Amino acid sequence: MKGLSIGIGGVSRAGKTRLSNYIKSLYPNKSTFLIEMDDFVKDEADIPKVKDYTNWEHPISVDFERIKAVLEEAICQYDIVITEGILIFYSEELNQLFDKRVFINVPKTVFYKRRKEETRWGAEPDWYLDYVWESYLKYGKLKDTDNNTLYIHGTEDWSPMLLDEHLFKVELVPSA
Repeated sequence: MKGLSIGIGGVSRAGKTRLSNYIKSLYPNKSTFLIEMDDFVKDEADIPKVKDYTNWEHPISVDFERIKAVLEEAICQYDIVITEGILIFYSEELNQLFDKRVFINVPKTVFYKRRKEETRWGAEPDWYLDYVWESYLKYGKLKDTDNNTLYIHGTEDWSPMLLDEHLFKVELVPSA
């Protein structure tokens, strides 16, 4: 039995983890497994720097093969598997494993505000925030869109009905 595989992307601080947990809460009777891209970054020593900052925003920083292996195993064990991250749609191999995709859009001003409120990394210079935004535009956006992708705004409340319809709608195939 194969579980539903959902990929959630968007810029840093868009709300990917919050949406993942929200989707999980919508289906308490289904077994759900969350995969966070941040748990699959390579050792800091193996990642190039941008000035004095580790370049976490480049695909080279992520072990996509390991994510793919965990995702393939989880799909066989859980009803719903959610994989989220800023660069989650970069890998075509990984992207092919998602039955459904959700992309969270936020304007650059919202990204800036939320990232400046984040205290995990200390104060980040504006040039670095610009770099994060540009990397997101270059590596984090979906290359192709289809009916399996739902675009939502990261500053609005999410509609449970809209999410449910997108994630679990059954597409009818006309009979020949």
